[in-house]
Amino acid sequence: MSWGVRMISRWLNGKKSNEQAPAFDRDNQPPRAGEIRTQGSSETLFLAPLPVYTGQVPIGRRNFSQMNEVYLELGGSNRGMVEAGKMLAFMIWLLIMLIFGVPIFLGVYLALFGNEDFEQDIGLAMMLVFQVGLLYGIPGGVITLGAFLYGMVSDVYKQAKTYPVRFNRQRREVCYVDSTTHRVLIVPWERVVAWVSNSQSVTPYGATRQYCFGMGLEDEAQDRVQFVLIPQFSDAHALGLWTAIRNYMEEGVLVDAPDPWLSALGVVFTEDELKPYEGLHTFEIERLDARFMGRLDDAGGHLSAEERERYGYSKRTPWPLRWWYVRRVLSFWKMPYLLAEWGHRKGRPAFPDQVQRWSEPLPPEQWVPPSPALQKANQQVRFAMDKQGAAFSAACKEAGLH
Repeated sequence: MSWGVRMISRWLNGKKSNEQAPAFDRDNQPPRAGEIRTQGSSETLFLAPLPVYTGQVPIGRRNFSQMNEVYLELGGSNRGMVEAGKMLAFMIWLLIMLIFGVPIFLGVYLALFGNEDFEQDIGLAMMLVFQVGLLYGIPGGVITLGAFLYGMVSDVYKQAKTYPVRFNRQRREVCYVDSTTHRVLIVPWERVVAWVSNSQSVTPYGATRQYCFGMGLEDEAQDRVQFVLIPQFSDAHALGLWTAIRNYMEEGVLVDAPDPWLSALGVVFTEDELKPYEGLHTFEIERLDARFMGRLDDAGGHLSAEERERYGYSKRTPWPLRWWYVRRVLSFWKMPYLLAEWGHRKGRPAFPDQVQRWSEPLPPEQWVPPSPALQKANQQVRFAMDKQGAAFSAACKEAGLH
């Protein structure tokens, strides 16, 4: 069975056909770079096989857990745990206010605006508050808080059992390890099928649109295709994620390289602060950023208040970071960052020995070069996009890719 027919057959009839798989025509034509297929309200743009130049801005550092000169890992990062920890702090404050804040507020209100029967009114009111709170409010709040905390913990334990996808740029191969069977699947980089899909759905509250970046890895031994599906915020995020992966594999661009603009602004992160995961070091990065923004308050310090307003400077404040510290106190200072550090230390499964050997660096003379077909297609697509202003799909068609 040929690559195209096998790939399409698995997508049309495989067990995972209920996921956000791309749309295909009835002729079972293999997907090609730059091709656009629609089905109902879904639209799919194929970016590979043959990972050609996209001309997009790379986005997606949050999706990568490790990167070096040999390989890049997609997935396995605890990004987002700090925000989840802050949400947990917010829910704790809501529960505290429900237990203590509402009775106190009601008592103060009745003391200030109650009538002569204050003692009777406040007694009835407090009894009602405690009855409603004990029967409904507090149990509901505790259940909601427990469900949120359970979701956080279960996600951490699930991640600790899930292998990231590893891209080896020296071998030009992609490795996927099944989290259940621990079976290793290694496929050539240039045969990976990648796409960006968006679909629209209608709800009683209006129309919504979902975006997804996906990859298909052919498992020839089992005659099936392994899907990797990652929801995204927009088409730009999905395209940027693929571009970041492609730029690493084709050009050796490290996704976590410090932004040159930060150096130009005098912000230099240490190696510890550039760790590709969230933890206690994230707190220090946020504090450095806040202090840098606070120093902007000193710009134009020689100007009067009227002159600062005239020239567009912000008003001077005695403590520009006050709200930053207030927000950190309300989120229990470093509690969210400690949770993220714990989530990272729970780790993830160790790769099998086969993958460890596969991930070892090779001598430069053993590096696998790009195929002549990819080199030719890259030149044609880059010329059409950069010199002629063509869109990605049109440039791929002009290069004869679809």
